[in-house]
Amino acid sequence: MSASTPASLAVLLQNLSLDEPQDHEEILRHANNILKNNSDPQTLKTRVVALIKLERYDEAIKSIEQAGGSASTGLGFEHAYCLYKQGNLEGALAISAEGLPTERRQRALKHLHAQAQYRAENFQSAIELYEELSKLPPLVENEDNDLRVNLGASEAQLSFTGKDALRPKRRATAEDLQQYESAFNAACISVARGDLSAGLMLLRTAKKLCSSMEGVTEEDLKTELAPLIAQEIYVLIKLGKLKEAVELYKSSDILETSDEAVKLIASANCYVTSQTPNPHVGLRVYETLQKQPQGTQKPFTFQSDIFEQNKTILTLQAGKEKSALLSAQALKKQNPNDYTISSVVASIELQATDSTAAKSVAKTLKESASRKLGSTDIGIVFLNVQNYLKENNVTSAVAIVETLLKELESSPEKRYMPGLVGVVAGLYTLQGRKAKVKAELESASTYWRSTTNPDPAVLLATGTAELSSPNLQDRTTAASIFESLVANNPTPLSNAGYVASHPAEDMPSKVAQLTPIATLLKDTKVSSLLESGVAAPPTKKRPLESAPKTQVKTRKKRKIRLPKGGIDPNKKPDPERWLPLRDRSSYKPKGKKDKRKAKDLTQGGVVTDKDGDTEMIGGNTVTKVSAPVSSASKNKNKKKAGKRK
Repeated sequence: MSASTPASLAVLLQNLSLDEPQDHEEILRHANNILKNNSDPQTLKTRVVALIKLERYDEAIKSIEQAGGSASTGLGFEHAYCLYKQGNLEGALAISAEGLPTERRQRALKHLHAQAQYRAENFQSAIELYEELSKLPPLVENEDNDLRVNLGASEAQLSFTGKDALRPKRRATAEDLQQYESAFNAACISVARGDLSAGLMLLRTAKKLCSSMEGVTEEDLKTELAPLIAQEIYVLIKLGKLKEAVELYKSSDILETSDEAVKLIASANCYVTSQTPNPHVGLRVYETLQKQPQGTQKPFTFQSDIFEQNKTILTLQAGKEKSALLSAQALKKQNPNDYTISSVVASIELQATDSTAAKSVAKTLKESASRKLGSTDIGIVFLNVQNYLKENNVTSAVAIVETLLKELESSPEKRYMPGLVGVVAGLYTLQGRKAKVKAELESASTYWRSTTNPDPAVLLATGTAELSSPNLQDRTTAASIFESLVANNPTPLSNAGYVASHPAEDMPSKVAQLTPIATLLKDTKVSSLLESGVAAPPTKKRPLESAPKTQVKTRKKRKIRLPKGGIDPNKKPDPERWLPLRDRSSYKPKGKKDKRKAKDLTQGGVVTDKDGDTEMIGGNTVTKVSAPVSSASKNKNKKKAGKRK
């Protein structure tokens, strides 16, 4: 074949189109024939694009590298795209956009970098790239919409990983409900933050929008609906609507989708939530569904970890203790700093090593802690803390955590994990030890500020605690912390802390970044607040709700009795009216018996001694001298003795 030029290539390919699948092979064949005699850059690009359309990424990468690499050929975007589709995210991110010839290709590579960061689970970096691109004017049609959808997806995944504490709580807007992609992202954000009812409503709205799309084949529609159905099944399970979730799983065509990750997650969730799952059958189900999808279909780490945890538990329930222990140890090795996984793995390890059915997990954990087997295992310690708190034994919970802190002093990256710091601060708060809480937060803040990627949640908690201190040095530390937060991660919370820690400075730009008061009070109804009144604390301790309510009989008040003629203001009241009746001077006992009783009274009366020789008169003791009795009078009263007749 004679040598060809770019002009002859254009004539040769003018009747072919890359949009037609049947033309890709024909284009590739013509491009290969031309490149045998002429290394034309345009022909090389045509060959690479045709290989990408045919999903032959290895050959496309080989063609670029043989031609001198992406820098010399100007095919940096195509090279990065092939690496991304192969799952080589680091290689795709290593290709710089500066070597590309046009601004449009540089912008396209930034889009690809943002997507690679998303797949690499660097969601914060992806958000920053999408926000940077959103500030620039769009270069292609519908680019602003794609940026908004991708930004929402990155925010949703950041929420699922629990790292969006400092980001503003964004609500779904009317613009989000125009397309099913944005509605789905808003639903995922609501689900990740625990608002399941709102998430379910948004998911069903997204399904309606997706089903009403025009110009989409039935196969593509099933592919688009599969993630929405899988997410709806998950929300129904979390809401306790298990029967409805299983019915949706069976009635949908989710098993026919080409997305292996979605198929796996939906099927696994439905099986695990069944009433009486057979662990042996469950393992077969997992092995059948698990085809290890790679590339863009590979599940995220937080999804695959939960899947492996469930599989490990099923293995243990099936009686395969050694296999479960090996799987648990592999999970622990992959996630050494994830204390949630560590807690699950620790309990599995303990059950596998001690199969005595009579022992509860709580008892086993306490025994392992006493033998110092789990003093450095964060999972075992957290489970022990939870069990102690259920028993209201805060002292023992604090003691086991302090033992853990001493063991982890040589590993500051574990010692100052945000979750561990939060648990320690919470336990000290339960004991009312404010100084210890402050010291723990300060130590954690000092460590994180010395690292290249400080944790914003720890810094925010420390800054808030220091800001409430009356000490001037603490307020200075708080100002420094909020300055670093505003510089690296500006959010409404960090801006508010910055303004609060710099009361003497004039900072109109920072004040302008705060949420307006009118926006904060937008949903507040003053009239309803006034009608409800001011809540006052209860004056008496309320009884427990479980305690039976005993009815207390109310005593009837006696009516005040007044004289018949009324009260005479001129008549003086009796001064002895407060004395008992028998103590009044006007008291006159009735009858002989009462007179005898009155004679024995001590107040003003006469008291005769036992022997009859003393008496009390007016409070003075007087000796009574009685007249001698004559013998005649004595004999007078005696009976005369006589003979019996």
